[in-house]
Amino acid sequence: MSLVLKNRNLDSYDRERPAVIDGKGRIMVNTGLDGDVYSLFLPPVAAGASKVHFDLFNAATTERTVEIISVQPIMSGAVAVVGTLAVDMYLTRTTAVGTGGTAATAEGTALNACTISKLDPASPALPAGITARAAPAGGATAGAVIAFDSQFPEETNSATYNRTNLLKDNWLGTRLIVPPGSGIRVVQGSVASVGNLGFIVIFSVVR
Repeated sequence: MSLVLKNRNLDSYDRERPAVIDGKGRIMVNTGLDGDVYSLFLPPVAAGASKVHFDLFNAATTERTVEIISVQPIMSGAVAVVGTLAVDMYLTRTTAVGTGGTAATAEGTALNACTISKLDPASPALPAGITARAAPAGGATAGAVIAFDSQFPEETNSATYNRTNLLKDNWLGTRLIVPPGSGIRVVQGSVASVGNLGFIVIFSVVR
């Protein structure tokens, strides 16, 4: 049995069609991605024991649902390391917005700074209540544990470059729902390990 994602922004008839014309007259083939889609880019930073690498929070004031499509860790191979231990990463919900750290900018151009960018330039600006931070110093209060992965850091080992997704089996259309007043984070395990780790998070904001 094949699984077909349905876009809740469309009426019941259009949800069943393989392609639709959206409100701007564009032909939309992948109708499974609800709302407007954005990419959160987090540049590589040093691994660290129990480090919160980032958080993404959807404030109660947005009255929008965020759907996380993928959370992809990427180990940098640009710095030589001697790695015998992997970096353990845990994806969890959060019950409070992160504080401190480095706030993500909108449509940033710096290669070494976190930013949230539209995948479709015609999408609206991200609602102000949806925010993200690299390495928040506080807040980002831990909620339910969602997923786990382990990334090997040695730059000369091909295993380092195996692309993984903390939302497993996403080829089935799995999406993590983040309602208003909640968020997600990735926190490292208690082993420091070595290397520089970045992330790409793809998410949509349901209209």
